[in-house]
Amino acid sequence: MAKFNFRFNSVKKVKEALEKKAQKELAQIDLFISQHEQLKQKLIEEVNSIRMSVYDKKISASELRFLSQYKNSLHHKIDENDKEINKLKVKKSEKVEEVIQKTIEKKMMTKLEEKHIEEFNITENRNELKNFDELAVQKFARIKK
Repeated sequence: MAKFNFRFNSVKKVKEALEKKAQKELAQIDLFISQHEQLKQKLIEEVNSIRMSVYDKKISASELRFLSQYKNSLHHKIDENDKEINKLKVKKSEKVEEVIQKTIEKKMMTKLEEKHIEEFNITENRNELKNFDELAVQKFARIKK
């Protein structure tokens, strides 16, 4: 029996590699989003600690002005961080679509390979039966002689 050789095997391997690459990029984007959300949480905690420190003790006007400016800069950083998170989420949704597309392409190649294997097996079985029939006819012809 002959060995099956899928003629689109190299294409299938490329599709699999592209899918893995897209999945890695998606995981990287998820990591970036997580890091930015952690940073945002730290900044919010810093703003809250400044707010609480102002209520706890007496502060001079210059210190109050400094803390106010610092708090404003933290709010600005939080806003920038939110913008970056939104950009990353858009990028993530695009990458999810890409991963879905790559997965579909890989599944198509797998289905094609399965179909080719099935056709190969049918052809091989047909050839095997033909050979058995020939052997039976030859054996029958020898016995008749």
